[in-house]
Amino acid sequence: MLEEQLHSISILLRSNPGMALLLAVVVVVFFYFRPKAMFRLTLFSLFIVLVFYFIIQIAGMISTGSQQKDRMIYKSRDVIGE
Repeated sequence: MLEEQLHSISILLRSNPGMALLLAVVVVVFFYFRPKAMFRLTLFSLFIVLVFYFIIQIAGMISTGSQQKDRMIYKSRDVIGE
């Protein structure tokens, strides 16, 4: 999911180099004039991304475990003949 979003953003910026350049200039200007606020924003954004990443990973593990449990239950029922 995250990889798909990054890929989409990459394609968008490659197809619009003017917009990518403008975005880069704006970020550099903000880092130059307000470095403390931009570093806080960067750290907060990184924290949010990590939280969502862990939530997605945990949800994936839970769904995989429940799928395996269902398969084991159905295999047992097939062997018993229910």
